[in-house]
Amino acid sequence: MNKTKSAAVSVAAAIALLVSGCGSVSDSSDEKKAVDTSVVSESSLSDSSSSAPDDSSSQADSSTDDSSSQADSSSQADSSSQADSSQAGETTTTTSKSETTTTTASSQATDPKPAATEKTAATTSKPVMKTTVPAATTTTAATNANAPKPSSGSENNVQRPTSGKWIGSVVVCDRDKGSRIRGLISFGSSDYLARNFCSMVNDVKKMVGSGVNVYTMGAPVSSAFYTPKGMSGVTTDQHKAITDLNKYLVNVKNVDTYAALAPHVNEYIYYRTDHHWTELAAYYAAEAFAKTAGVPFKPLSQYKAGVKKGFTGSMLTYSGCNEFRLYPDTYYYWKPKNSYTTTYYNGYFQNGQRSSLFLDWASGSGCYCTVLGSDMNLAEIKTDVHNGRTLVLIKDSYGNALVPYFVGSFEKIYVLDMRYTNVRLRNFFKQVGATDILFGSSLSSFYTSSRVSGIRAIM
Repeated sequence: MNKTKSAAVSVAAAIALLVSGCGSVSDSSDEKKAVDTSVVSESSLSDSSSSAPDDSSSQADSSTDDSSSQADSSSQADSSSQADSSQAGETTTTTSKSETTTTTASSQATDPKPAATEKTAATTSKPVMKTTVPAATTTTAATNANAPKPSSGSENNVQRPTSGKWIGSVVVCDRDKGSRIRGLISFGSSDYLARNFCSMVNDVKKMVGSGVNVYTMGAPVSSAFYTPKGMSGVTTDQHKAITDLNKYLVNVKNVDTYAALAPHVNEYIYYRTDHHWTELAAYYAAEAFAKTAGVPFKPLSQYKAGVKKGFTGSMLTYSGCNEFRLYPDTYYYWKPKNSYTTTYYNGYFQNGQRSSLFLDWASGSGCYCTVLGSDMNLAEIKTDVHNGRTLVLIKDSYGNALVPYFVGSFEKIYVLDMRYTNVRLRNFFKQVGATDILFGSSLSSFYTSSRVSGIRAIM
């Protein structure tokens, strides 16, 4: 392993399992010792938990009925083209979704997720989520149908940073350039980790047989596109990490998410102050997946746009750089207009409660929680598509942003977080009548062996 690749993997180790879903973050390790991922094992993990900051508190409230909030906003714009379709048919009695603690780990490849609740062995205990229904609150999000599309708004013409410096376990870029400041997390890959992930996916394919389609779609992290030129040790080749999976997958379709995003690098596809991709990036990825899966896919013009200002995400906590607070992101999102219902269950697929796919009230550092609200519940979405296709999405928090774009493509959608679900996959796939299974998450999760073993533990 050359020095550049070794450095990328070792820093990735400090980030592995670090970031929790839905905007909660933890303090991060500054360790950058070399880690050879070709020999890394589960026993090399060293987890330490810390409490998640303020995002968790935002989960305890409830959202209002999607249909009522959409009706209010649709009257503000494009009434001639959207009045009859702006109401999503989602009935909402909101479910409270608890947040979880997060940790750091000095392990293998990068993974923007927490380690505290990571399933690292079959015997790991899993949280049991209770679905409760508090009183509804008034939505505070702007859901104007004329909300600007990021590619034509103030975030247009995104530029690659010209400078970067390690601060803690993240790279802070263009810190002296005002609103161009950007935080990056690292990524590391190896052939060993690619084979390890593909072996698990191939076993899932064997388990479900030829009658069920299985796909992989790993989302690159932002360092794939925005690492300053000449700065080494931040990431290995993430496009290669995606295409390398093709060498080992058998009867599984691998979606090239990098290729889907690369033409849009000057658009607002990654947050500057957070480790996640944006809802726009997820749209481009979902479009590529829909083509691969052979399902219908709606353009953004057929969604209802929303916008939230003042989103400062995880990079502020990781780096301590106040500039991230001074120059926050804008959170753009899109709601499907077709009819659908959303029900949340606990991790055992029990105690279902009807609720909303969108938590419009989520704000500030919790903006990324707008879709699904929490990673810990299992979500069931029934739509009016009626094509006999049932998708099971196995994801980390990157997968949250994909879900709205599947509502117009599948009759039913089930969303499981690979870290927190307690169902036995073999039985669950049969119970819900899965026709399509998508491993849709950050590429980091594919290249983190504890994530892979966690999925194996529930097969």
